This record gives sequence, structure tokens and C-alpha cells, in this order.
Amino acid sequence: KKLETAEQVANDLGIPFRTNSFIEFLLKSEVDAVCIVAPPHTHAEMAVKALSAGKHVFCQLPMALTQSDAIQMVTTAQYYPRLLGLCHNPLRFIPAVVRMKELVKEGYCGALMVGEVVVRRGPLVHPKGYTWICDKTMGGGLLNSVGSYIIDLLVHITSQRVAEVNGSVNTMFSHAPGVEGYRAITSDDFCTFSLRCDRGLSVAVTLNAHLPHHYSQEFMLIGEKGRLAIRGNDLYGQSHSDPRERLLVRGDDLVGKMQSELDAAVSVPTQFVTGTERAVEVLRSAYESAPARLQVDPTQVEDSATFEDGMYVYAVVDAIMKSSKVGRWQDVAQAAKDGERNPFWTSGGGGEGERASPMPPRTVFGTMPTRPTLS
Repeated sequence: KKLETAEQVANDLGIPFRTNSFIEFLLKSEVDAVCIVAPPHTHAEMAVKALSAGKHVFCQLPMALTQSDAIQMVTTAQYYPRLLGLCHNPLRFIPAVVRMKELVKEGYCGALMVGEVVVRRGPLVHPKGYTWICDKTMGGGLLNSVGSYIIDLLVHITSQRVAEVNGSVNTMFSHAPGVEGYRAITSDDFCTFSLRCDRGLSVAVTLNAHLPHHYSQEFMLIGEKGRLAIRGNDLYGQSHSDPRERLLVRGDDLVGKMQSELDAAVSVPTQFVTGTERAVEVLRSAYESAPARLQVDPTQVEDSATFEDGMYVYAVVDAIMKSSKVGRWQDVAQAAKDGERNPFWTSGGGGEGERASPMPPRTVFGTMPTRPTLS
């Protein structure tokens, strides 16, 4: 980014230091944590360098561009167990999701049988022209940018692991208004996929980016005794013996915040605004309740996604992409192998061209990951 942009943001927020150099930023001793909100192909290199510099890291989903990048991030975080390595999924923190997870655990639905998720939104393509979101090699596309959050949310709420996937990932329009020149859009804008979980739950997901100026999201789980559904920021429930659906949680009444004055046609969905605000409060509480600087109270971040969670989500996404190519069901554990190195890395975490050691399969694909001791 341009230094002028950094200076403007710093002046607006009263931040004394500003730079457009990531390395210069890491060298500042007063910096305790790094929030990575950048194109996916840059996540791994930035996260590894930040952890190596002694900073906590909060990285947006999708976690990485390749499975080998995800492994590199996980192994680096494990090497520094007193530092946080978290993936940011704001949907985990909205009140409707918090309550849905509690009700599922309490048995409101009974044994989960069927799930259905539908997300409809406007085009991902930026009105100002071609960006990384148009390019699948940089991690662009609907499956990465939206599907990652949905898959993580499903695992978080149900505590079930995805065993098999079958998907269709499509680029319906290779060109769009405002995207000119010789480069075609290669990222997906419409995808459907089915997930079979390890304890019997089957989930159908549809992601559609062909509704301009629109965002809607429904996340439904149906069990032997009843169903729960999140629509927008609200949670609804209905037992099979009840003739009508009931509102269980009314979400915050927020208006989508505009991403920028220059991009007023695209707004941030209210679920992400609400969730991000609450996630920031959780992190602030984790810092304030710790006895010393750079220490974090681990009990405050138990609902946050770890790097292990992010790595698993990428494994599911990768399996969906492979399923779309071959036209058949894919086993997640079989499909999640160490892939190609990220060509966008300027240097390897352990030296140019070196690969990270693979994680034990049980840690990533078996039981739910355990959290490191931070105190």
C-alpha cells in the first residue's frame, strides 16, 4: 500500500507510527500483535515472519493459499506456544451463533441429521477494477472468501468433522464491467457443495455471487427433535412438536458499514460488522486480564479459531476444489496432502525452497485440536 494511505489512516486514528513496510513494522518493539487482513497469497509469509518476531498473529480466513503454507503457519505457531496464532472468523462471535452452539450442545435439535446453508451476495469483483479477488491463484473466489467462514462455522457449532465432500465450483463470468485489459477473471462466483460429517450430519451449501447490492445468509441445522436457523443476525428455533417457529435471539440492528467512500456500492454484511466488534472486545479482555505484557488469558479466546482450525478448513476447501475437477466425492483426509509451494513467497520460512514438516494426521484430521498453554 502507498505510504500516503498509511499516513491518512494513522492521522485519522491517532496512531503515532505509520509505514508501508511490513518488516519495519515488525521491528517496532512496542508492537505486540499483528492483524493480517490481506490477500490470501500473502498470509503465510506475513504470519511466519510476525511469529518469528515475537508477535501475536490474528489472520483472516482463508488462512493460506496452499496446504503447505497452512502447515508452515501451524508448525511456526507450535514453535512459539506462548504466542497466539488465531484465525479471525467474525461469525463465531455474533450472539445468534453463540446461542446456536449452546443449544446444539444442550440437545435442542437432538442428533443432527441435515444442514443447509445458502449465501447470496453481490459480485466479488471490485468496482475499481482487477484485484486479487479476480484471480484464483492469489486465493480469490467465493469458495475461499465466503466458503471458508461457513465451513469453520459448521465445525465450530456442531463439533463434527467433515469426512467427505462433493462440489461444483464455477466461474460463470470471466469478464465484468470495470475489469478491463487482457486478464480474465479466473476466480469462482457460484459454487455448491455437499458435506458428509463423521457423526452422520449431511450439509448442502450454496454460494451465489450474482445478486448486486444484496447480501443474505441462512444457516440451518435439523435434528431428530427440532431445527435451528440463523437468518441475518437472528436465531430461530422450532421443535418438531411445535407448530410454529420462534425467535430465540434478535441480533444487533446494525446498518452495513461502507468499505470506503470510493466504494460506496459495496457494504460489509452486518454479521461481519457485529462479529468483528465482539471479537475485538474478546481480544482486549484477554490482554487486560493477563498479568504481564505479551501474555494472554487463554480462557478468553477459547471460541476463537486456531491456526489448526484454519488448516483444517483449508483442507476441506481443497477437497471441494478437487471434487469439482474430478466430478466425484473426495475424502478430506486423503485429499489434504502437502501441495505445491506458494510461488508468491519471497523466501521460505526455513530457507529458500524448504518445505515444512507435515503435521501428524491425528492432530489435523482426527480429534478436535487442543489449544496451547499461553500463561
